[in-house]
Amino acid sequence: MKKLLALAFWIWMLPLYGQNNSHIRHLNGKKIDAKILDQQLARLVDSAKIAGLQVTIVNHNKVVYSSSFGFKDIENKKKLNDSTVMYAASLTKPVSAYIFMRLVDKGIFNLDQPVYTYLKKPIREYAKWKDLADDPASFNRITPRMLLSHSSGLPVLRQLYDNKVNLIAKPGEKFYYSNEGINLLGFMIEEFTGKKLEVIAREEAFDPLQMNHTGMIWEKKFEDNFSYAYFKDGKKYGSERRESSRAAGSMSTTANDYAQFVINLMKKKGLSSKSYRQMFLPQIMVKSKRGFGPLKDSITNENDTIRLAWGLGIGLFESPFGKAFFHTGHGDANQNFAVAYPKAGTAVIILSNSENFEKHNAQILKLCIGDTYSPLTWLGHLD
Repeated sequence: MKKLLALAFWIWMLPLYGQNNSHIRHLNGKKIDAKILDQQLARLVDSAKIAGLQVTIVNHNKVVYSSSFGFKDIENKKKLNDSTVMYAASLTKPVSAYIFMRLVDKGIFNLDQPVYTYLKKPIREYAKWKDLADDPASFNRITPRMLLSHSSGLPVLRQLYDNKVNLIAKPGEKFYYSNEGINLLGFMIEEFTGKKLEVIAREEAFDPLQMNHTGMIWEKKFEDNFSYAYFKDGKKYGSERRESSRAAGSMSTTANDYAQFVINLMKKKGLSSKSYRQMFLPQIMVKSKRGFGPLKDSITNENDTIRLAWGLGIGLFESPFGKAFFHTGHGDANQNFAVAYPKAGTAVIILSNSENFEKHNAQILKLCIGDTYSPLTWLGHLD
């Protein structure tokens, strides 16, 4: 009887034993114990004064590590957990690109058909986009491919240009990261299909990928477990609760949910092979010294060695471990990052509710998957 009880005890303990002693594989093949990684990340979050952090790691196209650190509500000492809904910010963009390519596969849209052909009215009749009518010849050249690859010539944010969206470059000529461009794509999708983007996103991405804690707009169910965000000095920013869809950055999600999306991309599921070829094809090479700010106009060759480029909705670069794709997510206080190495089947998704995250991203990436290749200088994380 004692032997049977002992055997039953060890059978019951096996799942816990395996979980507590699991290992994460770095890009170079070295492995780190999950418990040690927990300790290292916890110390870093504490010393760097990062309010809260969600980390999900993928090895061989499967989630092998998921952990959360810090607080979702510092004032009330409420801990962040793996199901806490976070503001995705620009991590929305790759999802919007995927959704659009799903619609391309269905024959609803064409990458190279001008945007204006999908609109019900001339662009001047839309109050939000009427500035684009100032140069109709240029606007009429803009295609979804240009919007998705940030080569349309639209500015990053209209607020930085006297609240106008006049083109700052000729369509197709230069890389200019543009929230406005991706939001125009979302507007075009809604205008042409007659459906809200949040509905399309649910149908084409969130439900099929079982992203149950994700929404293109704020949902009532998120109230049960969401995160506030905090500035560098610890002052509370609040929580993002977007009531209208913006293809460039209205989504809320968790690191685990977003990992399902990234795995789907790495495995090239959900789209035709033709659409994936286009998505991962460098549509335009990135020659700017920085992706944002005043140095976005400074030309450099320093990223030529990694062939930094933009595909459709995702950043691309080359590494010793094959081609990789990435995206950042930068809100007023929320800061996020995701990078994937499809050949290795390795990825890491990091969501934070803290303005203190980006300057420590390099250290976190190195701890998690041994990544020292992501273009963090270009992103400004090392400034």
